[in-house]
Amino acid sequence: MNTHKLKLQCSILTGLAFLMGLSQFIIIGIINNLASSVQTSISQVGLLVTLFAIVYAVATPIINLLVGHVYLHKVLISFFGIFAFSNLLTAVTIDYNTLLVSRVLTALSSGPSISVAITFAAAIAPSEKRAWIVSWVFSGFSIASVFGVPLGTWISDNFNWRLTFWGIFILAVILTILAYFLLPHSLRQTGNASLDSQLKVLTDKRILWGILLPILNFGAIYMIYTYLKPLLIYKLGFSHSWMTIILFLYGLCGLISNQISGRIANHDWLKTLGKFILLQAVSLILLSVLIKIN
Repeated sequence: MNTHKLKLQCSILTGLAFLMGLSQFIIIGIINNLASSVQTSISQVGLLVTLFAIVYAVATPIINLLVGHVYLHKVLISFFGIFAFSNLLTAVTIDYNTLLVSRVLTALSSGPSISVAITFAAAIAPSEKRAWIVSWVFSGFSIASVFGVPLGTWISDNFNWRLTFWGIFILAVILTILAYFLLPHSLRQTGNASLDSQLKVLTDKRILWGILLPILNFGAIYMIYTYLKPLLIYKLGFSHSWMTIILFLYGLCGLISNQISGRIANHDWLKTLGKFILLQAVSLILLSVLIKIN
């Protein structure tokens, strides 16, 4: 395969992941402005994050099974088109119900889109570069957290939160067009196992522990991350001008930790993992105490 074309395809897939990550995470940075705009409470907007996660988790494997026989190119273009529309709907929303519908549509389309994007990355890459290219697609989420969320927060605080979603919509349309012309049209999934056969893996205790650990980990992280902005402003006394810097540092730490985890995996990862879990637990307890004191 032409190296230039492969890099371009990789960039498109990474861009898709970036926009999906930005659309998911940006709620954290604009939660105050969003609640005020649709005339509801911050907690009600926070519930949208929970609803997004539930729809994403439940619908994604089911949709992937239903479209398993369809060409991946058609699946990606269709669902990312829905993703673009859902962000347009968010940009023009005037009430909470419309916002709710737009976020459900975003969740329904994001899961299959990222699944197919990763499948594309693995399929188009030469075997010696496959892991590297797939990791780059995954890095789109980290890039969104490091750069996209702080930038979107700054735009929201200084101009209007709707501009961020208009930007996501426009870029999503452009990437959908590029993906239509530049990604291969003939790829399909190699297998289409039934839902029952896939659920059988849950009878393996190792799989259950492997699932439980990230559930608890991400639950602890995003429980704080979702309400990070109001906590910092109303509880810890930070000004709005600090939000962009803090969110950037938060995302940067996450990106660095991803790199560290790769090195840990090559050593005595189990003991190190236990230490990091303990450190995370202590950090959350200290943060809870600090918030309560203030």
